[in-house]
Amino acid sequence: MSRFKTDGVFIFIGYIPNTEFLKGKIELNKWGEILVKSDMSTNIEGVFAAGDSITKRFRQVTTAIGDGTVAALAASNYLHELKIKQKQLKTA
Repeated sequence: MSRFKTDGVFIFIGYIPNTEFLKGKIELNKWGEILVKSDMSTNIEGVFAAGDSITKRFRQVTTAIGDGTVAALAASNYLHELKIKQKQLKTA
């Protein structure tokens, strides 16, 4: 056992995403990462992904937080536009 005096630590648990349950449902790459567009949308309309399960170069809490923000805002916008479309259909 080794001991190191430090003020902080980044925990690394690996690069393999836990996306096995999505196979055949959402588009994944050969490493099992979810493929997303710049707004974090997937190949399924209305489904967004963020964090370490998506295809990206760097995997840290800071990048996952940014991804989550983009995904949340894109999902909110998607739902807002869906609501507008539904209202338009009702009045047509």
